[in-house]
Amino acid sequence: MKSIVIVSVLASVVAVAFGQTIELGSPQNGDVLQTGQNFTVQVIQPESMASVFQIGIALSIDNCNNGVCPQPTQQLGDVLYAGPWAPTAHPQGGFYQNFTFPITDEFTKGPAVFTLSHFCLIGAGPVPYTEFRNASVTIE
Repeated sequence: MKSIVIVSVLASVVAVAFGQTIELGSPQNGDVLQTGQNFTVQVIQPESMASVFQIGIALSIDNCNNGVCPQPTQQLGDVLYAGPWAPTAHPQGGFYQNFTFPITDEFTKGPAVFTLSHFCLIGAGPVPYTEFRNASVTIE
């Protein structure tokens, strides 16, 4: 019985740590990205209870067809950036890094999904971890 309690507590701590490794500050659900203009992506690293060794991120955008957006585990679409990231502390608070990209005429207008893919090592072990954050956007 004692081992079940220990396993449950450890599982809860790991779940909390994994849930706090990265956030997508922008774009947000419902944002409209205009062709011919730049848009800013903000990648946030909240304070975490576990040690996190950053490997890298991928930022991508993919069009939705007939109201169905692709799952990031299956397809990322147009990769805008793939590589390391280095969140820094800011006077307004928090650790984050901004990236700026143009929306060119090559992007198909209509509903799309923006995806932040994050790759890191977590904990003292460490354990490899991959996660995704999405925002439903419209390209006009």
